[in-house]
Amino acid sequence: MIGAFVSDIFREIDEELRRDNFRKLWSRYGRYVIAASILVVVVAGAIVAWRDHQLSERRAQSTRYASALALARGDKEADAVKIFDAIAQEGGGYAVLASFEEAAELAKSGDRKAAIAIYDRIAATS
Repeated sequence: MIGAFVSDIFREIDEELRRDNFRKLWSRYGRYVIAASILVVVVAGAIVAWRDHQLSERRAQSTRYASALALARGDKEADAVKIFDAIAQEGGGYAVLASFEEAAELAKSGDRKAAIAIYDRIAATS
């Protein structure tokens, strides 16, 4: 009985020491833990927002590219060339495709010098 009682006292003392040590650590470093946690949440939110922004930009560029293709097929080459040129100037995933389409439309309309200049620009950037 006495051994169990002594063991319980030592266990309580040990638990109390652990609590005190944790309180000291928390009072010293708690602000940093909270700040680091907030920073992680803010950075994660910024990354998600940036990816969402990039996705919406790619979707918008895709939609404009598809509409320019439709204009080119619908005998509105001049309008299509303007849109292809704008997409090519923006860069991104559709820039090279838009440059090829722009050059093709210019070549069809008879402006071979401009088409060659665009092909040269594509070759220089590849």
